[in-house]
Amino acid sequence: MEKKKFTFRQKWFPTFNDADDLRKERYEKKDKKFSYSSFPSVDFFGRWARSIFLASTLIFGSYQGIGNNIEYSGGQRVGVVNKISEKGLIWKTKEGQLSLEGRTSTGDYTGAGVWDFSIDKSAKHSENVDELYSQIEQQMENGQRVKITYKQPLATWPWRADTTYLVQSVEPLKTKKKK
Repeated sequence: MEKKKFTFRQKWFPTFNDADDLRKERYEKKDKKFSYSSFPSVDFFGRWARSIFLASTLIFGSYQGIGNNIEYSGGQRVGVVNKISEKGLIWKTKEGQLSLEGRTSTGDYTGAGVWDFSIDKSAKHSENVDELYSQIEQQMENGQRVKITYKQPLATWPWRADTTYLVQSVEPLKTKKKK
């Protein structure tokens, strides 16, 4: 008896008939050590589930790998640093929060929200991570307004940073004295 050759589509994305034929071939190949089930739907759904899992893993991995190196945006934000810390169970990353400020029509500053940022652990833009961390910590202790320049990639690996906003530099701003 001539063995049937199965195509890639038949093995990875089978129809019910393909799943039944694959089970029969496996039963004959194993010298009948296990009983042949009359439920090809089990094999059918098992193969589809494996295929969907592998495809989604491949797509997610590609997105992370490519997105980690593509800069989506960049800019500057002004405010007062609320928090700076190292966090993470497995990979310690340097994270912080900036209290953003908005300007009113009278020229005064008002609170506009909180912005989470990270210091890029891989230092892809040649920034000094430890120096940047100490500068931000010092500005937070002084309660001084700062201008933070950042880059935002499409995605970041968990050991690189917790957020996608990666700080490049910190510049203290002079406070405007009220009249």
